[in-house]
Amino acid sequence: MVKITNTTILSAFRKQMGLSKAESTDFADVFQSVLEEALLKDKSVKINGLGTFKLILVEARKSVNVNTGEEIKIAEHYKLTFTPDAALRDKINEPLAH
Repeated sequence: MVKITNTTILSAFRKQMGLSKAESTDFADVFQSVLEEALLKDKSVKINGLGTFKLILVEARKSVNVNTGEEIKIAEHYKLTFTPDAALRDKINEPLAH
């Protein structure tokens, strides 16, 4: 698995878009903020050409701490999922197509 850091993404913005370091950082901050606000409001955000981000509610449940054997309760929480757009999915799978 390849890890991509914010620094890597911001560096690519700077190179490809001709942005300054401050401008690329501002863009990333605004993008993240807009995405967060939209997800909290609508629970789903579709970005054409990229994919769909969805918040899925995971109900509270009981579990067991594997180290102690003690029963614990996992609180209700949201899980963020991503489904790639068909164009992105096809582009990624292109080398594997028969």
